[in-house]
Amino acid sequence: MNILRSAWLLGLLAVWPSAWAQEWQPVIVPGDAGAKRPAGTGWYRCWVKVPDNWATLGGRDLWVESVTVTIDSSHTAHEAFINGYRLGVAGSFPPDAKPSDGKPKRYKVPPGGLAKGKWNELAIKVFNRDGFGQFRGNGPSIQGYFLECLFSGEWEYRPGTEPPLGQTLEAEPARAAYDQFHEASRVLFEAQTLVHGERLSPSESLARFELDGGLAIETVLHEPLVSQPTHLSFDARGRLWVSHYVQYPYPAGLRQISRDKYYRAKYDRQPKPPPHHTPGRSRVTVHEDTDGDGAYDTHKIFADKLSLANAALPGRDGVWVMHTPHLLFYPDRNADDIPDGDPVVHLAGFGFEDTHSVANGITWGPDGWLYGAQGSTVSCRVIRPDLDPPNAPGRYYEGCMVWRYHPRSREFEIFAEGGGNVFGLEFDTVGRLFSGHNGGGTRGFHYVQSGLYLKQGKSPGKFGPPDNPFAFGELPMMPGGSIPRFSHNVIAVNGSAMPDAWQGRLLGADPLHRHLVLSERTVRGASFTTRDVGFPVKNSDVAFRPVYMANAPDGSLLIADFYERYIAHGQHYQSQIDPTSGRIYRLNAKAKPRVVDTDLRAKTDEQLIGLLAHPNKWHRQTAVRLMGQRANAATKAELQKQIKAEPGRAALHGLWALHQAGGLDDALAADLLGHPFPHVRAWAVRLRGDQRELSTGLFSAVRRLAGREGHPEVRSQIAGTAIRLPRDQALGLASSLLSRSADFDDPFIPMQCWWVLERHCENDSAAVLELFRDGSFFQQPMVERHILERLMRRLAARGRQHDFIGCAGLLKNAPTKLHRDKLMVGFSKALEGQALPRLPDELLEQLRQLDNPSLVLRIRLGEAAALGQALALIADTAKPAKDRVELIRAAGDARVDGLKPSLLSLVQTEPNADVVVAGLLALQRFSDDSLGQAVVGRYAEFPGAARPSAISFLASRPAWSRRLLYAVESGHLAKRDVPLPTVEVLLGHGGEVARQASQLWSSAALATTNQAEEIARVRSVVEGRPGSPYRGRELFMQRCAACHKLFHKGGQIGPNLTHYQRNDLDTLLPAILDPSREIREGFEQMHVQTRDGRLLSGFLTDRTDKLLILRGIDGADLVVEQSQVESAKVSPRSLMPEGLLAGLSEQQLRDFFAYLRIGQPIRN
Repeated sequence: MNILRSAWLLGLLAVWPSAWAQEWQPVIVPGDAGAKRPAGTGWYRCWVKVPDNWATLGGRDLWVESVTVTIDSSHTAHEAFINGYRLGVAGSFPPDAKPSDGKPKRYKVPPGGLAKGKWNELAIKVFNRDGFGQFRGNGPSIQGYFLECLFSGEWEYRPGTEPPLGQTLEAEPARAAYDQFHEASRVLFEAQTLVHGERLSPSESLARFELDGGLAIETVLHEPLVSQPTHLSFDARGRLWVSHYVQYPYPAGLRQISRDKYYRAKYDRQPKPPPHHTPGRSRVTVHEDTDGDGAYDTHKIFADKLSLANAALPGRDGVWVMHTPHLLFYPDRNADDIPDGDPVVHLAGFGFEDTHSVANGITWGPDGWLYGAQGSTVSCRVIRPDLDPPNAPGRYYEGCMVWRYHPRSREFEIFAEGGGNVFGLEFDTVGRLFSGHNGGGTRGFHYVQSGLYLKQGKSPGKFGPPDNPFAFGELPMMPGGSIPRFSHNVIAVNGSAMPDAWQGRLLGADPLHRHLVLSERTVRGASFTTRDVGFPVKNSDVAFRPVYMANAPDGSLLIADFYERYIAHGQHYQSQIDPTSGRIYRLNAKAKPRVVDTDLRAKTDEQLIGLLAHPNKWHRQTAVRLMGQRANAATKAELQKQIKAEPGRAALHGLWALHQAGGLDDALAADLLGHPFPHVRAWAVRLRGDQRELSTGLFSAVRRLAGREGHPEVRSQIAGTAIRLPRDQALGLASSLLSRSADFDDPFIPMQCWWVLERHCENDSAAVLELFRDGSFFQQPMVERHILERLMRRLAARGRQHDFIGCAGLLKNAPTKLHRDKLMVGFSKALEGQALPRLPDELLEQLRQLDNPSLVLRIRLGEAAALGQALALIADTAKPAKDRVELIRAAGDARVDGLKPSLLSLVQTEPNADVVVAGLLALQRFSDDSLGQAVVGRYAEFPGAARPSAISFLASRPAWSRRLLYAVESGHLAKRDVPLPTVEVLLGHGGEVARQASQLWSSAALATTNQAEEIARVRSVVEGRPGSPYRGRELFMQRCAACHKLFHKGGQIGPNLTHYQRNDLDTLLPAILDPSREIREGFEQMHVQTRDGRLLSGFLTDRTDKLLILRGIDGADLVVEQSQVESAKVSPRSLMPEGLLAGLSEQQLRDFFAYLRIGQPIRN
């Protein structure tokens, strides 16, 4: 039955109550607000055929356990049934009828509750006192893990007593049937009743452990003292600090307004920091063993009523708490475990789109910085609230990475980009940094300074592009063979109560398979491979979920168990979670005693120096921090002696302590470059390089070291430091490293050296190219294999005229054909999929010397035979459009004889828009008046994508403009097809053209209007209201994507919106509704008058002493020789059209902004 008939019946039933006495009748849900049902009890029913994996028992638990039904209604009461099974009730029915709280409700569909391949019955019993109760929003819906179906449309209704329930149908019913599923985007909320999974008592769960021989495990904390622990840390007294992430997954007091199928959401506002926030359920506690018997016997709450607080780290006279979106510091100078006052907000702007991957894992680095992780499904724009100016853009980053913050200098930076869904960070005994991975094929990542790693995945549907488009590669994960996902958290074992064979090995926590995995590392150049050597800890309890581990002060290992039957974060958003459970276990070797001396607060510096050789990493690292904080002058002198006297790890820890105490200078660092322990040499480079410039003497010493250093990790650190240094120091170190062949196959060093060079290609390419004036540098194996192709590609991809001249220099200096061939591989990759642009003479001269140049290149070189061949191919519609476009552009630049009649014929018949646009650009150089008439006559038949270029073509010359204006006046061409920036070009012609244009477009239409009222209206529609990013994506593609790119989608006429402050409506709305108010630098509209009578408009993309290149509103690049430029001036009007949102409904506006404000890409 169609919708019109259903609506007719609905109206009939509303005015004829007796009709409701019939059996099931068709109705529309949600229906009109005024539609009335009979007062009392009634029943709604529809049918749904779900995806097979929702109903397949024995398949992946995630699918069958993740089905919910959502109902948002204003009925006094409702009760939901699926195939006769009662899902839940809101309110109560007569005789003791009570209304529900009026909030949306979500009900879990039990595994096995749905029938595979059949039509399942969804029945909803309702009670209305007055008959006006209805379903709100889009009606009820059913959601799985990734997909959903909205039951908006035809339903069946009947009043009165309960009908027979529980049937499923083989054949599709005649009405009220739904089977169209799409990406889930209905906003989520915490259900009124949380679904807890199976749960064993702490003693029962402990009994389920399976341990390798010689191991012992015990429960040291459990609920109610612990719930949902996600982070463990220790203070200088050896006490345990636990972060209870109980508010997860919904931030306290916030409401979702949009989300995608990966559960990445936008909320109605940014939360304030404590104590001004909405109180939540998370907390931070501290636990102490006061009598040394191994049992924590005192328990304190340090901070509670927190929201997204997942990590706490004591240090520097207080406690640091990762309370997304803020990094907080709770001062506690007297260490009484009571904060001295409100927390200080050190950082703000961490993302919380998906609260299972927010900033986490804060830990102290050996260098005194506080390090943290960010997961894969959030983005950030980090600011320092009391330091950065108002409206500062902050440091934007999308996806997974490692960040760090220095409490003294207040500096924030991204330490390494990419990684897995990073949760927790681990420094090993020599300061290497590791994390786990939630994917397969590896046990984790080994991070080096300024490293760029794979960003979780390369799928353009879920993650954005690399932050640097010219990275041209990434550092690899540690390969480990065939490894299933996933090692969620890893640590490097180093404790005296752990087995000797475990020391230095990686231990991974796998919450999916409920075990710990032990792996050994094998050196692979500057990094490692791993090999699993066993699964020493397993638990058959389905709720055992190890999520975090820590080397403990007593030499044992502590394991945080989230203890949760349902582990997928989507299930948690579906309210399948138990916030009351959690355990912490102690693991150790049976034969190893635990250390009792774990209170280091009162120890003297002399005693702390002695602890730098302690077998426990916790003792060494804590001693380093304490001496660094005390900064005693006499201790600095003793540390210097120790560093020089000790040959190994104790010297390294002494170096860290000395640095944190402020006692490391360039002279000592230069001296330490000769230390026998390679990690002392590496850290001396790193610690002084963090100043971002080396003294002259230290730089010379480091450069000499780069030429002789035998350890690959030291060479890797020199490259990592070089990325941070000024140009001359950076390039000097890189050239020294590249002149060595030892790292030819290293997994890290070649890419690190490339990134040093690349960093200076944008603004100092001449300095980079200076290295290649020496032919012997070309012939270094590292340069041949890893640099030549990338450098040529970088220059050609950037595509400025001076970049192409740099390409010419490389070809000219290349000593052999082999080197030229490598360069041309990079050149070809840079221009893959696009036409060869206008090239400077210097590059053409070099390309002329190549063997077998392409036809396009031969045209640009002026080869007569090639020109004739090109005309034939341009006219051949059987040839690929891309090839024909490239030939047209090349022939147009070469001023080929006979081109005008060929192109005129082509644009009058060609169906391909790209070919038409290329033809119009080439014809624009000819001043023939008849061309304007031909284009106007053909305009209605042009492909839609070619019409903006046709408008720009006609507006470029006065004679053609008159044709355009006449076509508008006569109705042959729609006035709306002429954008206001083009009207401004018409006015710029002056004379009769300007007079006609001013009559057609009044001055009021051209003036920048006060958009305050419209901005306020759109804000009131959008702010805090739900929208679908999937529906909004289509609106963006229709209205914005021709000019703007967002992640992977869109054009390159206007600014790339990916890094734009899209979360801020105060920035976003004026930019859209009043685009000329503030025009982004570099995107100002320029009007160029040429000597041959053209008036061109666009923004300047490049300018040399020979050429000026504009990008027009149609996206085409206009190349003008400087000798032909008569005048050039900047317009106050933006190229971006006004009225972009005109015609959108309120829901479409909400959908549009839901997409525009996504933190990461979405896909079909």
